[in-house]
Amino acid sequence: MPHPGGGEMSTLRRLRRLRVWLLAATAVVTLAALATFAGIQSTVAGVRAGTAPAVLEVVAAQDALVEADNAVVISFHTGQAALIGPGERHQSELVTARQSLAQVAEHNAAGAEGSRALQVVEGLLAGYANFVEQADAHYRQPETRMLGAADLWYASRLMHAPDNGILVRLGALADLQHTALREQLSGGWLAPAVAALWLLPALALLGLLGYAQFELRRRFRRRWNFWLAGATAVLLGLIVTTSFGFGSASGAKDAGSTVDMAVAEWRSGAVAEAAAARPELVSLLRDHCGPDCGGVVDELAATIPDGGAAPAATAGDPADDGRRVTQELAAADLPAFTEYLIAGLGLAIAGLVVAGFRRRIDEYRFRST
Repeated sequence: MPHPGGGEMSTLRRLRRLRVWLLAATAVVTLAALATFAGIQSTVAGVRAGTAPAVLEVVAAQDALVEADNAVVISFHTGQAALIGPGERHQSELVTARQSLAQVAEHNAAGAEGSRALQVVEGLLAGYANFVEQADAHYRQPETRMLGAADLWYASRLMHAPDNGILVRLGALADLQHTALREQLSGGWLAPAVAALWLLPALALLGLLGYAQFELRRRFRRRWNFWLAGATAVLLGLIVTTSFGFGSASGAKDAGSTVDMAVAEWRSGAVAEAAAARPELVSLLRDHCGPDCGGVVDELAATIPDGGAAPAATAGDPADDGRRVTQELAAADLPAFTEYLIAGLGLAIAGLVVAGFRRRIDEYRFRST
């Protein structure tokens, strides 16, 4: 047993100092774990509520506009436009596209550049709708059907122009949103280096608890300090609980991969889908415009895929993709009480450390008086 005197005071100081180190390390580990977990969850929530929907809503708007343009061309080609106008399918798809663009404006993650691109698209879409309205008005009168066909061609050209058409601009907007999503999923709190923010302090605390066990065993000839053993077990629980946040980050990245595949799948079939009604538009122009249209009809006919008709469209369904991504992100979003659990585990470690040193410190304090 230790003897009274200066040695005991030196041991008492060392015990107090070791306790302070353990409590300070516990505070650092708890705060680092809370910051890491909260940061990851905040990023996942942002991806779920904004960035991922923004990408998919742009694709949904593109898909709806392609369907709307195909529907109005079919309506004119079959002669239904003379009776019912552009048709219910065209109108409903146009409404869907506008709703999707409104969602993009709400979830925009591309900043001012994304907002400007969206404003340009909305302006062009208003021009497209105006051309369709003019085509409808002209096509209802037999003597002005040539003008109606020309107006419809202007509308279709505004939609499909390869340099600055609505679909191309929407593709650029989707790229902006997609870039923002990739940056969100690869940087910030989801960057691989973030693991070191809490794991290194946690491992340091684990080592310090082991050192404290060694010191107490060496000085007091007892195999275990069960309070510190309990603190070690709780620390392992805190490490496991915090690691769930990185599982959440992995789930969010998986959802990002699903977005990547959805966009790639839609684009792989978008060209065929956009060309689906082109033969009907060429036929309509030839019937009502003829030589007055010059080389426009021949130029448009040259864009029809070989075989005289567009192949079957294979673009994915943005609605299905959106539901799948939403489900994956919902699974990655952990419950909010996990943060309280982490804080509680940190407090438990601190309490066990204090309890583990109290008896030994009190013993030396008593001997030194």
